[in-house]
Amino acid sequence: MDLITDAGIKKKSFELYFNGGSIWCEHLYGMGGFKDKVTEKFLSDSKIFSKPSVTSYMIINIDKTTIDDEIISCIVNEIISSHKHFMKISFVGVKKCRDRVAFREIQNITGCLVIFYDDFEKAKQCTLPEKTTDTN
Repeated sequence: MDLITDAGIKKKSFELYFNGGSIWCEHLYGMGGFKDKVTEKFLSDSKIFSKPSVTSYMIINIDKTTIDDEIISCIVNEIISSHKHFMKISFVGVKKCRDRVAFREIQNITGCLVIFYDDFEKAKQCTLPEKTTDTN
């Protein structure tokens, strides 16, 4: 295991306060091909982000992690079965069209907007855009 993968496995997910709201940042970044660790971390974190008191905006950063059918199934099924009303879920690092189609199942079943980005900063800005005040 290299240093990046080790750091990815140890990185904690968290709620980020941004633009007057908050986003749950699910960090599965850099976990390489350790799919057991990816699913274990996601299932553990789901106990937190599924709570009603946690934001309904989420970024799942899965860049530099090998995505396979088992990981997709775990993420999709856990989000759907949580029965939480998510407003928007942004994925970072999902490059293959077939993987994007599979993750869109979340949107098809729950109505939650699912969007894909290559960059975490862009995902933050688009998941929870800056609130504008009407001066009229």
